[in-house]
Amino acid sequence: MVNLVYNQLQENILERKKVDKPLINWFLLTFVLSWLTFGIALIYVFIKRILRVDKYIRRKYEFFDIVIHFIEIEANERGLDNYETYIKELKGRLARFQMEVKPLMPFVIKAFIPVIMFTLFIVFFIVFTGLSNISSVTLVAVLVIWGIYTAGVFLIYIYRMNKIWDDVQQFESEIYDTISQVFISLKLLDCPVIYCTYHGIKKDFTIYTILGFATGGIWFLVWDYYIHTAPDNMYQIFHKAEDIMIEVVTSCCKRD
Repeated sequence: MVNLVYNQLQENILERKKVDKPLINWFLLTFVLSWLTFGIALIYVFIKRILRVDKYIRRKYEFFDIVIHFIEIEANERGLDNYETYIKELKGRLARFQMEVKPLMPFVIKAFIPVIMFTLFIVFFIVFTGLSNISSVTLVAVLVIWGIYTAGVFLIYIYRMNKIWDDVQQFESEIYDTISQVFISLKLLDCPVIYCTYHGIKKDFTIYTILGFATGGIWFLVWDYYIHTAPDNMYQIFHKAEDIMIEVVTSCCKRD
């Protein structure tokens, strides 16, 4: 049974190598490729960011589910009953994680479809009506409404992206603490798993929004830079803790 768990963890780590990878350099994307491709590169990377966090959420849920199953196997093989409380706590946290940390793509689809439709409406309205036949007041009013709505959607997207990565690491910090207690009591570890959250992802939404508008959008570029690069720094923390879990399971497989 432990060997089966080990194989499942190995498959999860193989997926990690495919998914948890740095994206393109932010400066190259923003100041070179975005202009050369007329914005197509920005759209492509925008989608890649969303898929990156969504795939990470799914993979990490599976990872912890496998580790919890491993703990159950170890406790049952040793005939220990006092681990039911730990198991119940871990499963409860995992269920809460799945319920509270939702994938980002469904939100983006629902939020950005109206933006796209509104944009197409404006384009067709200008083309078929004729720019000369539209009063300047009407045109300005339509563009202002479009700008406010689009900016609002992007701000919500930024907020959700920040919050998801922060929620993920807060959840992992809590669950690793409990797993460490179990592993130490089972004499599978000598010391707790070291897991330090990455503070670079947690930004004050209100302050950053005010700074964005106050600087004419320049600070939004800074914020976007943090969103783009933060996961690359977080992966180092995430993977180090995962590798410790793999080592524990591997040592149990060798023992058996």
